[in-house]
Amino acid sequence: MQVKPLKTIHLSRVIEIEHACFDKAVWESASIYEERLNSFPNGNLGIFSGDDLAGFLWCELWNYEEQYGPDRFKLSHSPKAYHDPQGKELYISSFAVDPKFRKHIRGKTAFAKLIEHTIVAHDITSSILLVSEQWKAARAIYTQWGFEEIQRIQDFFTTSDGNQWDGLIMRTLIHQQNLSQNHI
Repeated sequence: MQVKPLKTIHLSRVIEIEHACFDKAVWESASIYEERLNSFPNGNLGIFSGDDLAGFLWCELWNYEEQYGPDRFKLSHSPKAYHDPQGKELYISSFAVDPKFRKHIRGKTAFAKLIEHTIVAHDITSSILLVSEQWKAARAIYTQWGFEEIQRIQDFFTTSDGNQWDGLIMRTLIHQQNLSQNHI
C-alpha cells in the first residue's frame, strides 16, 4: 500500500468509496472534493494498492482555536472559508477505506499511514475532526491516536431514514517523536 496525493482523476473513485462507506445523507459532492483539492493540493491523500485507490483522507489546515463554533463543521462547507496554508491544526473532513480492501488493509493501519504522512509533511501540532456518535469503529481508531471528545453537537447527523445522532468533535495534540507508536 502506498500513500499519494489525490488528483482530480481520482474523484469518481472517491465518490464510489464514499457511497460504499457512508449513509447517503452525508455524501458530499464532487465539486466540494474538487474545491478541497484546489485548496490543499498535497494534503488530501489516497492509499493505493497498485493503481487502485483503496481509501482516502481529506483535510484542511486551520489556525488553532480552543473551541470552534458548530457552523465550522457543516457538511460540504467550503474549504476556502477556513483553510490556511500556514495553519498548524489539521482538520480531518473525511476518512474511509473501501470495504473491498479491508481484508488487505485495516482501517487503523490506513489511518496511521495517511495521517503520519500529512503530519510530517505539514508540521502539524494538533488535529481535530467531527465524527458521528454512531460510528464506533471510526471512534476507536481516533481514540487510539489520542483523540478525545472536546465538544458535542446535538443531532448534527441525520441519516436517510430520519434518525438523528450527535456529532462529536474530537481533538488530539501531535507529538512528532511519538508517531507510529502503538498506532499500527
